[in-house]
Amino acid sequence: MLTNDLLEVFCSDRNIKDSTIKSYRSAVRKYESFNGMSIGSLIDEAIDEEERGVPLKRRAIKRRLVDFRAFLLGSDMSINTAKLYLSKIMTFYRHFEVELPYLNDIGLDEEYLSSYGDLPKKCDIRRACEISSLDFKALILFMSSSGCAKAETLSLTVGDFIKATEDYHSGGAIDDVLHSLENRKDIVPTFYLKRVKTNKFYHAFCSPEATCHIVKSLLSRGSLSLEDKLFDFTDSSLIYNFKKVNDKCGFGFVGRYRLFRSHALRKYHASNIGLSADYIDALQGRARTKVHEAYIKTNPKKLNEIYISAMHNVMVSDEWIEENDVKKEERDIVVENQVINIVINFSLDGMDYEVK
Repeated sequence: MLTNDLLEVFCSDRNIKDSTIKSYRSAVRKYESFNGMSIGSLIDEAIDEEERGVPLKRRAIKRRLVDFRAFLLGSDMSINTAKLYLSKIMTFYRHFEVELPYLNDIGLDEEYLSSYGDLPKKCDIRRACEISSLDFKALILFMSSSGCAKAETLSLTVGDFIKATEDYHSGGAIDDVLHSLENRKDIVPTFYLKRVKTNKFYHAFCSPEATCHIVKSLLSRGSLSLEDKLFDFTDSSLIYNFKKVNDKCGFGFVGRYRLFRSHALRKYHASNIGLSADYIDALQGRARTKVHEAYIKTNPKKLNEIYISAMHNVMVSDEWIEENDVKKEERDIVVENQVINIVINFSLDGMDYEVK
């Protein structure tokens, strides 16, 4: 069978979601390239040796897997990614009932564990924004203020943004909506999106600073439809842009990775927003237990209020941080000046009374 046919059978039998299919395809392609053979031929080879009674330790599959593991560990990918690739190939073999050899454990150098000091700082993000295009700057500000992962960020559409900002406009044509939002500095969109990794739906928010640059970016793109991507990047072009900015700014590496990358912005958000772990998990769509998910539902309005109270911690520009401080003072004054009228109605001995 052809590789695509085998992948289709494999994914259909196991009911695998799209994001996982992509990772299996990537692992299989790399394994095929390393061996110079299709996965179908490699499976046939393993089954043929099994049927001929070749001792497991002498079969080609063992040498292929051992050599592939060495190749992965010698590449520039992380140890965990290398292990994941090998695991996916072994799962693929196992699914088609190929007998697998024992692979001994090997000693590995401890992988570098990053600390808070290894994350991009606010000044780093500000510097990255200064040398980036408008479109990429909007994406940087969105990811750092929302904590959204790369997959969710790239899955967003113009329609999602229009929906997320519906409390701030009256609808209409896309251009009309964008122009109505163009000069506002108080917009905190509420996105309802699906975490690709876990299939969990959750609410996410971004800062007015990010929103302003998203609106500018969209207006600069001309004619738009609701189905157009909110951020006009492919996965590979996004990786390239992060790499280019990182190297141009001289940020260097943290372990095997460049300092300035998409996942580092997600970590920046989690580490700096100043909320409890439970709220951070809710804002980033992190999986909870099935019981928790079934019985405890997140109130988006409450989560929005909590986010607004803390978003200054993940905003980048001093101008926008100061603007937020002014807005916060105005909100606090409104709360302090509120007059609460309490009226108590009750009956006593057949008489009705009202106490104010």
